[in-house]
Amino acid sequence: WNNDSVSKFNNRFVHYLYVSSDVADTIDYYFFYGPEFDRIIADYRELTGAAPMFGKWAYGFWQCKNKYTSQEQILDVASKYRELHIPIDNIVQDWFWWTSTGEFVFNRHYPDPKGMIDDLHREHVHIMFSIWPFFYPGTPTYEDMDKRGYFIARTPVKAFHPRGSALYDAFNPQARKYYWNLVDKSLFQIGADAWWMDTTEPETEGVAENLLLSHKVAAGNGARFANLYPLMTTSGVSTGQRAESDKKRVFILSRSAFSGIQRYGVTAWSGDVLADFETYKRQISAALNFELSGIPYWTSDIGGFILGHPDDPRYRELFVRWFQFGTFCPIFRVHGTRAPDTNELWSYGPDAQSILVSFDKLRYRLMPYIYSMAWMITSRSYTPMRPLVMDFPADRRVLNIGDQYMFGPAILVNPVTEEGATKRHLYLPAGATWYDFWTGAGQ
Repeated sequence: WNNDSVSKFNNRFVHYLYVSSDVADTIDYYFFYGPEFDRIIADYRELTGAAPMFGKWAYGFWQCKNKYTSQEQILDVASKYRELHIPIDNIVQDWFWWTSTGEFVFNRHYPDPKGMIDDLHREHVHIMFSIWPFFYPGTPTYEDMDKRGYFIARTPVKAFHPRGSALYDAFNPQARKYYWNLVDKSLFQIGADAWWMDTTEPETEGVAENLLLSHKVAAGNGARFANLYPLMTTSGVSTGQRAESDKKRVFILSRSAFSGIQRYGVTAWSGDVLADFETYKRQISAALNFELSGIPYWTSDIGGFILGHPDDPRYRELFVRWFQFGTFCPIFRVHGTRAPDTNELWSYGPDAQSILVSFDKLRYRLMPYIYSMAWMITSRSYTPMRPLVMDFPADRRVLNIGDQYMFGPAILVNPVTEEGATKRHLYLPAGATWYDFWTGAGQ
């Protein structure tokens, strides 16, 4: 379905599919015939672009929460992971490290950003920074961009700023270049490793729909191109970094995606989800359906973004189960808003910590397998999280299994998703010989 405007898909009845878009001159779509799923996805990527490999570190464990608020916190957490010999490759600095949104200047709690990044790199820890497409009035950057005509819309939302905020026009090539230069000068040139491009829909608090629907963009009517914004803004950062240096591979985490976004080194995540078992269970089928769209890199907020207390036994169980599932996702990242302000693996008590660390170490034990799979993604248009129908199409029983999947060519993953459960039913598809990973016993 080749349309850039907001579209709606309705297939709630088995034999019917309704597709519509807000703006369309013609019905335009592509049809790929495999018949194998891998062939269909390979054809899609041939048309829209291959997914480049990330640096090996990106496939390791990521520590994140909402949010670290100082240079001291970042360094202390990274140091403690090393002291406890808990494997980690990346730490994430979420929003408001800046003085004002859109003014890419570190606030006073980060007295030496380059020194912080250098210290992390000496400990072999990478760092990703959150960056937004919004700009608050009253800063030199805002005034300069406003004079140049680089803004699409000024939102009336006053949740964070009394005068609202402005969204930069990622459809304008000069505005994209300007935005990358801000990122380059403030972050990339001091050693930052990756970009968390949040709110790429673009939507924000207090606004119920896409901001482009009622505004013009450089390409024309915003409603006609609304769904393209994540593709345009990530393309500017990706191509900007590649033009600046070939010494570091691009990694972008984006809250939204569009066809072809994989060619810019983008991983999508499932957004600000709730911290409960039902939401966690839905992440599995959500991931598998997303993978079938042809974009290979996906992740979720392990533990959920909203709610959850490390001292609550029920929440600890949820976090452990979600972490076990996350071990077998393309990108392995914890995140969330916790009370108290903690989300590290030692925050959940010694029993939980023992399980969490064992799965963290399992991830690194599997690293040769995972990194080889990453090469398959790039070179063969491979899909890492695989609905069972991809590998066992002759077995009709797998058609409606949404909570088991293949992680690469050899590992069948069966997450436990029921609260209080210590075992689960699973289905072993026909046409393969199965072995218990933990014991080596045959089926």
